[in-house]
Amino acid sequence: MRIGVLTTSYPRGPGDPAGAFVRDRVQALIRDGAEVEVLAAGPGDGCPGVERIPSSLFYSGGAPEELETGGFAVWEAASFLARFAAAARARVHRWDVIESHWLVPSALVASSIAGRRPQRAFAHGGDVALLERLPGGGALAHHLATRGIAFTFVSEGLRRRFARLAGIDVPATIEPVPVDTALFRPGTRHVQRPTVLGVGRLVPIKGFDLLIRAVAALPDRPGVVLLGDGPERGRLVALAARRGVTLVLPGVVPAAEVRAWMDAVELLAHPCRVLPSGRVEGMPLAVREALAVGLPVVACASGGLTELAGAPGLTLIPPDDLIALVRALSAQRRTQLSASRCEAPVTSKPPSA
Repeated sequence: MRIGVLTTSYPRGPGDPAGAFVRDRVQALIRDGAEVEVLAAGPGDGCPGVERIPSSLFYSGGAPEELETGGFAVWEAASFLARFAAAARARVHRWDVIESHWLVPSALVASSIAGRRPQRAFAHGGDVALLERLPGGGALAHHLATRGIAFTFVSEGLRRRFARLAGIDVPATIEPVPVDTALFRPGTRHVQRPTVLGVGRLVPIKGFDLLIRAVAALPDRPGVVLLGDGPERGRLVALAARRGVTLVLPGVVPAAEVRAWMDAVELLAHPCRVLPSGRVEGMPLAVREALAVGLPVVACASGGLTELAGAPGLTLIPPDDLIALVRALSAQRRTQLSASRCEAPVTSKPPSA
């Protein structure tokens, strides 16, 4: 079986978390005996079997945030789409099956070149939101829904949104991105000092600005560590300085370092918001990784996170509710503070796990 995988995000080198779940999926296909060729956006390190279409849209802040700004990003998206489609069309004769990650543009490109080949499409969240905002997005969704594609959505809510947009029911598999249970599993945590962790791109939808304001309202002002990078970095640094919050930004780190931080902090906060465009999170992997290791989580009830309600250790609050976030952080930390108070400072390196 020869499988072509179309994706806009794929690790650019060892330790890069961008699109790591797509790489994990590819490796699983190879273990099952398939020959796999990946066509991905952005720069790379020449990994065997991966062809790259240059683009600046899909990393750092990510394409959804870039496209919100309009202007050059729209032209870049149109240019990338043309080059992506041409590269896929030139290779499709080698493939028996096409698998795409993100409906826009990957599944749309796949549907235009597949012919009679079977198609599998994975929707992760921002792609459905983009279809909802695009002029003619309903027609594009309907087109995809009637092409006989085998869909996988990260949450049932995301599937329902796509079905409403397409105007027809869409049978699909519901499968969140798998947690690496060999790495993210219960273990011994050694909290070094009062610290709240956030994991994800530094972009508005993550709500990390709300987290800094909430921490500033806590009596002892614990430190905040944010693992990730993006266009909000400078704004978050300035906000933390104004509010007197110790903020550590190690940047993008490998999964093993994420786990090390989870072993050394009090809790994980993921105060994701609903953007004015209506875009919400799909099913954040970091939240499920934290729950898998036994780290308490405070998150906002939006997107796929609502489907985790009742999970042990998870507190869900209304989006963009600063008072609710302060109260939830305080409540979770009351059971953590006795173990977390010590003299060790927050550093820019992950503590030893």
